Amino acid sequence: MNVIDINNRYRRFIVLIGLIGSLVWTHREALACSTILVGKKATYDGSVLMSSSCDGDIMGLIYVMPAQQYPQGTKLPMYWNLPRPRTHEEYLSNLRKGYDLVGYLPVTETYRSIILAGNVENMTTGGMNEHGLSIAIEFLPMRSGLACTRGVVGPNSNHWTTSLIANGLMRARTAREAIRIIGAMIEQYGFQYYRAPNAGVALPIADDKEVWLMEIFGPGQAWTANSGKPGGVWCAQRIPDGEIGCSANRSRIGKVDLKNPDMFMTSPNIHSLAEELGIWKRSDPFVWHDVYGDPGSSYNSLREWRALSLAAPSLSLQVTGDPLVDRYPFSVKPDRPLTVQRLFAVMRDGYEGTKFDLTEYPAFNPQGKKSSLARPWGPTELFDLLGIKPERALCTPTSGYVFVAQLRDWLPDTFGNCLWFAYGPAYTSCFVPIYAGVTDLPDAWDQAPDYTRINTNQVPWNFRLVFSLANNLRYQDAMKDIQHVFRPAETAFFKIQTHVERTAAEVLRKDGTGGVQRFLNTYTEHCLTQVGYAYKELVDYLMFMYLVDHSEVAPPKLPAISAPIIPAVPDN
Repeated sequence: MNVIDINNRYRRFIVLIGLIGSLVWTHREALACSTILVGKKATYDGSVLMSSSCDGDIMGLIYVMPAQQYPQGTKLPMYWNLPRPRTHEEYLSNLRKGYDLVGYLPVTETYRSIILAGNVENMTTGGMNEHGLSIAIEFLPMRSGLACTRGVVGPNSNHWTTSLIANGLMRARTAREAIRIIGAMIEQYGFQYYRAPNAGVALPIADDKEVWLMEIFGPGQAWTANSGKPGGVWCAQRIPDGEIGCSANRSRIGKVDLKNPDMFMTSPNIHSLAEELGIWKRSDPFVWHDVYGDPGSSYNSLREWRALSLAAPSLSLQVTGDPLVDRYPFSVKPDRPLTVQRLFAVMRDGYEGTKFDLTEYPAFNPQGKKSSLARPWGPTELFDLLGIKPERALCTPTSGYVFVAQLRDWLPDTFGNCLWFAYGPAYTSCFVPIYAGVTDLPDAWDQAPDYTRINTNQVPWNFRLVFSLANNLRYQDAMKDIQHVFRPAETAFFKIQTHVERTAAEVLRKDGTGGVQRFLNTYTEHCLTQVGYAYKELVDYLMFMYLVDHSEVAPPKLPAISAPIIPAVPDN
């Protein structure tokens, strides 16, 4: 396949996933993602775990990009398209105009197969590759003066050739290798966050042995590609194996020990850029988040407090609401080992049982009885009417998708690494297992949603509708019904997981990689299809039960997700 053929292939790919999220991305939405990172000695079974929500978009999209092998010496054209469109019409105009050529990417390796969770104009915002390498994303506010409009690579640009996340997933096997690849691209081509040019970014990166937090900021407006200087500044810190960390849209890396390469990796200009820009002196202590980052607000610090407090309540971490005061440890040792299921609960957290729990406000509890309208999130107009100011929680209605990466080094990559994926906000969505060996997903799951009309044949639309109906109906009652749908299914997925993986091992022994891929495709297709069917029925149920409000005539039946089925092992 020559370069032109490759480019045309990916242009067709772009059309398929071009309209995946909202084109307008407000500052508030930009500060919405949350990621939890868990070392292998802090988990129940020795897995490395990473959970992440990608927020600020209407809907996400999960899809598989197959591996590609390029001839030695191939140089791929690098593309993106600025300015970012604000409306559907501007987006269509950009498609007609085509992408801007911004450079060439030398290719010296086979690009790996990846399972991607993406949204908005072909943006790769996270995912997992065939080896279990997983990457997520966190918007970071950064110090004024670091932005550079000459940079041409960003975390999730609108073409994979200039996307740091996509290149990390496609070219690396391990977290350290991904950090080196991403760092080299930043230094050579220059960093600019496509979605928010004045922002930095954190990339949580995990493999089946380690989990890291990489933070990236711009080189300053004066940088040019021929300056001989790195096109950005970056630092990565590893979460200790026995601890848990979090990222909630502000810089989390503090003191940097350059003499400890096992825990830190950095760009060569970590000190010199700060000196050059006049934001740090050699005589002063060097604290990364103070030098390059921004203190943020309670919007950030409260989520850090909540995530670390849920993991280690014995620490009795305090919260004041002042981000300058509320600086928490980079990572903590959890009071008890974490599981995938516990991370589901963390990603669904709305400050329940704390002073920030909105459902306990007097307005939602007349005469001491909780109203069915009590909710931790919902229409802004309702909160304004009641004089309630919500605090940003770990869970949020702005999520396009949420995933939990479960990575285990004692099993083969194909089924030892699993991406538990949920469309939309975690609190109304069902997590479904998608193994690293999967090569295909059902069409209803991996096709871009139609934004010109509501289409209940598309899975992202049904997850979106379930969440929207819950938010605008009798929340307490609707949520009980929704939980009665997804909780038994998730329990069943975990109950059968060991059996699925034992069978996969047997298939791998008998039929090799191709056989286990077919086995995993069949199992995953069944799980996804049954969840998709149930959520389509759940839309009708919620509308009939709470919107039409004539359920006394013919009470609707709450749908159920069919139990997972392990495919039979084929006879040789």
